[in-house]
Amino acid sequence: MKPALRSNHLPLQHKQMPYTHKQYLALSIPLTISAVSTPLLGAVDTAVVGHLPDPAFIGGVAIGSLIFNTLYWLLGFLRMSTSGFTAQAYGANQTEQIMLHFVRPLLFSILFGVIMVVCQYPIREMALWLMDSSPAVEKQAGIYFDIRIWGAPFALMNYAILGWLLGLSKVRQALFLQIG
Repeated sequence: MKPALRSNHLPLQHKQMPYTHKQYLALSIPLTISAVSTPLLGAVDTAVVGHLPDPAFIGGVAIGSLIFNTLYWLLGFLRMSTSGFTAQAYGANQTEQIMLHFVRPLLFSILFGVIMVVCQYPIREMALWLMDSSPAVEKQAGIYFDIRIWGAPFALMNYAILGWLLGLSKVRQALFLQIG
């Protein structure tokens, strides 16, 4: 006979009524706007560069944006896992765990960002090789990449902070952080 499984889950300290439609919208609308704002940086860069005379500039920004969107998408777990773990700790009133679920992903974000900066040359060369574009577009994409890579640690730290805020149901602060 198998021994009974023990649950390591702590009971919630309070019972919460189900969300009303108004509360649900108050959480979901800022969250949706926040999520949509992430890829807008590349679109804004494209719009600004679209006024330059050579189409290679637009191509370079498009390829550079695609590279960063892919890199950041691969590290999206920093935001998603942070929000999940933080929400669990918040629901269980585990203050120490809430802080740990902020600090750990923040440190990982810094680490991954620094690795991206240190390895920028091989990342850029592999990405541009995979894109297979004209030399003029590759040159512009390389320039765009070389500038934007320095923001990688901060963009990844933003993922961890956003995940933490979302886990605490502070969607308005997350929205303001994204817009800022």
